[in-house]
Amino acid sequence: MKAANSLQEECIRVPKVYDWVTDQLTVSKTVRFDRHQLEAIEEAMSDPNRRPLRIICKTPKTPPLFPLNQSDPRLIEERGFFCEQVGEKQNVTVPVAGEFTEAQLVDLLFNAEVKIKVIDRHGDVVTETKVDVAAMESFVLCFPDGTDLLCRVSKIFCRISTGSLLLNNPCPESFKVEVTFCVDVQVEAEVKLEVLAKFCSPRENNIVAPEIINQCPPIEFPAQCPSIFPQKNCDCEAMGEASGPTAKHATEQGEAGINLHICPNCSLTDSEFEFTFDDRETSDGLKNINFTATSFDPETLECQPCEDGLKLIISGEGVTSDGRRLDFNLAVLDSPNGDKFHVQLINERNGKIVFDTGVVDVTEGELTVEDCVTFQDLKFKAL
Repeated sequence: MKAANSLQEECIRVPKVYDWVTDQLTVSKTVRFDRHQLEAIEEAMSDPNRRPLRIICKTPKTPPLFPLNQSDPRLIEERGFFCEQVGEKQNVTVPVAGEFTEAQLVDLLFNAEVKIKVIDRHGDVVTETKVDVAAMESFVLCFPDGTDLLCRVSKIFCRISTGSLLLNNPCPESFKVEVTFCVDVQVEAEVKLEVLAKFCSPRENNIVAPEIINQCPPIEFPAQCPSIFPQKNCDCEAMGEASGPTAKHATEQGEAGINLHICPNCSLTDSEFEFTFDDRETSDGLKNINFTATSFDPETLECQPCEDGLKLIISGEGVTSDGRRLDFNLAVLDSPNGDKFHVQLINERNGKIVFDTGVVDVTEGELTVEDCVTFQDLKFKAL
């Protein structure tokens, strides 16, 4: 017979996360001064003690990133910004990790009221106005029927893209302001889960805390468990800038260079890769290449021990400076015997290799490949 509070199956009601996406949206808007504002600016500009003038923009203050439940538009409209769904969601079929899966497409509107001020060299306000800025973006989400969409703006910032300093008359009648929305979109539903648990018992109040002044609170992140997110972590991270002559059997002879950061913070998100080729053989015409990766295939990512070092291999897609879309294969080796890299550019239509550097021995710069500790590594250590 089990004790009264033994571990047993329990049914609990909790909010379950089905998808969680963050993005950064930038919108540009032209702001025009009216006649009265121009007169005030020109009057201030005519006073040498007040020049130069500056245009500054001030965005609404957003709530902290946590907790995540501050997403109701009614809670934040009075703060000068909001985000909301526009129209109905649509069912779509999209490729994810090499397979097609069902998802939902939604349009979200992000809106903010930005204050524009012109101030003199002493910080006194010459004139001011308010600008309404909006951005519309489509999101593909795991958003099945019965779930709720929580949309929020975690930060708003702006800059005057045409220059913020006013030196002399006549004053420009208009200028451009760029406003960036940092957005956080979450899909969740309240569900009932069966878990193995037992009731908690109170403890005695027997812990004495030392007196601490101005202690910063710890940063705590919530657990995540939907089917699409989070994605698998990388096994290694590669970074650096390096160059060297192409190999003997390369497509062209010249200087190849790479600038990359693959799997920053052991996540493929925000990875960067740029490849350049400086053609040194001019007899057949210059064939310089500037290539930038636009996406990386997580299924191709490999990390292998090699030559007493570590090698990262990955493939993806990108575009050249003249607009050609190409696939790529990349291998990066960090070794005490010398860093190396190998780049192939491939025609995405017929699969033919259009450029191959061969194995390049790095003569300038440095490449670093570091091992990432994954959950699988921890499982092996536990065994």
